[in-house]
Amino acid sequence: MLRTLALGAVLAAGLVVPAFAQDAAKVVGTYTYKGTDTDGSAYSESGKVVVKSVPSGAVEITWDDGAYLGVGQVTGNVLAIASVADGKNSIMLLTINPDGSLSGPWWRRADKGGKGTEVWTKK
Repeated sequence: MLRTLALGAVLAAGLVVPAFAQDAAKVVGTYTYKGTDTDGSAYSESGKVVVKSVPSGAVEITWDDGAYLGVGQVTGNVLAIASVADGKNSIMLLTINPDGSLSGPWWRRADKGGKGTEVWTKK
């Protein structure tokens, strides 16, 4: 019985990792971004974001040639990202739009104001 359960767990894990990898493939690429800070002010310039797949099925995100680094997971049509920005923990919930762009809110710990926003456009 224990042997059957162990085999079942191994088989299930083998099916889950490829599913995450397929989801991650939807967002891998290079993007330009624009948005607003948590105080509502617009970014003065757009920037560059690179999204890469990693072996775990998650994605690695780098903004502006490594100025910021995050890790993300695709769940359905949402890319959820955890990162550190300006020394504060940040989270983003970006919707994967039909045209391949991503858009949504982000929050940075201890910032005044509600939330920031970003729109990523695939290059």
